[in-house]
Amino acid sequence: MPILVIIFFLILSSPVGAAVLSDDCFDCHEKFKKRTSHESIACTDCHIGIKEIPHEEKLAPPACNACHQKTVERYSAGIHKSKGLECNQCHELHKKKKGADCASCHPNVAHKTLPSKAKHLAALNCVACHGKLDKSGITATVTLPRGATLERKAVDRDGNGFADPAEWHAFEALLDQKYKGYKLEKQYWAYGDDHEIMPKAADCGECHEKRTRFASAVGRITDATGYSVPVTPSVFIPEFPSLREFPKTVHGQKGVRCTDCHISKDKITDKVCVRCHEQVYHTYEKSIHAKKGATSCTDCHNPHLINTYKEFNAKERIAICSRCHKDYITRHEWLPNTALHFDYLECTTCHSPGSEKSIVFFFADKKGNKKSALQYEDLERVFGKDVHLKSVINTYAENIVKGEEIGRFVVDLKKKMGKTIFVDAEILVTKVHHDYSVTRLKERNCVTCHSPQAHFYNSMYLILPEKDRHIYIPVKGTLLSVYPIGMALDIYLLGEERITKDDIYALLGKAPEGSPAYAKSLGFKLIDLVGVILVILVILSILAHALLRILVKR
Repeated sequence: MPILVIIFFLILSSPVGAAVLSDDCFDCHEKFKKRTSHESIACTDCHIGIKEIPHEEKLAPPACNACHQKTVERYSAGIHKSKGLECNQCHELHKKKKGADCASCHPNVAHKTLPSKAKHLAALNCVACHGKLDKSGITATVTLPRGATLERKAVDRDGNGFADPAEWHAFEALLDQKYKGYKLEKQYWAYGDDHEIMPKAADCGECHEKRTRFASAVGRITDATGYSVPVTPSVFIPEFPSLREFPKTVHGQKGVRCTDCHISKDKITDKVCVRCHEQVYHTYEKSIHAKKGATSCTDCHNPHLINTYKEFNAKERIAICSRCHKDYITRHEWLPNTALHFDYLECTTCHSPGSEKSIVFFFADKKGNKKSALQYEDLERVFGKDVHLKSVINTYAENIVKGEEIGRFVVDLKKKMGKTIFVDAEILVTKVHHDYSVTRLKERNCVTCHSPQAHFYNSMYLILPEKDRHIYIPVKGTLLSVYPIGMALDIYLLGEERITKDDIYALLGKAPEGSPAYAKSLGFKLIDLVGVILVILVILSILAHALLRILVKR
């Protein structure tokens, strides 16, 4: 019996192997009693070396990876771990504060090599450049005045599901003119784990070239209904190629080096450009843009772009002008079908009379409302690697492409790539004259374009995408009226060719002498012919109806 009492007493007084309670720890570490971080776990969950009280004076550091394994793995790949920083140097584990922010250790970072430092630091958080991102993007939120509404087509004018630069600039102009008091807030958001900070900051190309960061943008309209429209990111972050790609640019191919233009730390001015482009600049300096000091060369021409101005389509050229002339849509509302005109024309077509205008044709694909020009990679998949498209199309090996050659080629493309392939066209300036002083607001002469005598009928090209560039091949003028091109074209200029009595004779197989091609080249003139026939039938029907009424009354 005494032995049992002794054993029972020992069990109660010395709980060997029993867990150490947090309250036991607070007897000595009372300052941690009011802890707010990790309050749901016991002290020994982190300090796993404590088996009894009192414990050893020196304990192993807490094993954070027991609960935060994924975070510890990401932290191990970052710069802070390689510098020997431990968790408790940023995280005060017994207090409410989760961890130190970047400025706690880096209060006055100079960012000397960062262009437009103030703009970047105001818009971006530290992780955006220094972290490994999980997600990033740009949100432009437009808050309209109370009660105001705005249709989606005001942002996405062509209805293809996103707003390109020209559309967004026109949208901003509309806001300025018709929605006084609106707000436009741009947010560049980037999410990543603060623990995985990279050894080196992201280079400029990740945002401005490769777009591995901020690769998407959206415009959010907060009117009565509220909706969002995807926007081309280059609207908010300008693009430029890397040094690796620079040799492919126009300047790179001409042997221009960085130091030839960047002769100082100052911004590039026209004085640098004029050294090589003297003749062009002498034309430009007499124009309104130069006299009013509105622009410099680099405001319109990005010297780092791979593509030349000649390779830009109508929308891309409009996007350059609309960066300043954002109200170009409303200023041209006097035009019938304003939006349609800007689908096929660029600004300089009318505002630079000294420039040479041309109709340019190119192969395109249409999916729903979205049209896109075929790229070299698309055609390479059909015709094989390193294909030379000019030799495929121009079977006669001449310096001019005939309508029947393009016709055969487009029929072949439809068979191989689908029925949605067609021949699209735009009216572009193919030889620039740098004087844009003519506004034409008073002239408004539609016949300049809508006439068989329009100058661009004498200058027609087919654009072919080659591996590193686009080539322009002259096209024979009968292209617009050759079958099967007429069935595949997506352009028709009102009044470009009107039906004549010779055409009617040709249709009846009685073409006048000396014009044997009429019967095979009516093309779009058939539209005029059908229209004339319909009008005649309507008039005859009215006359017949009137005659019958008279006869019935009698």
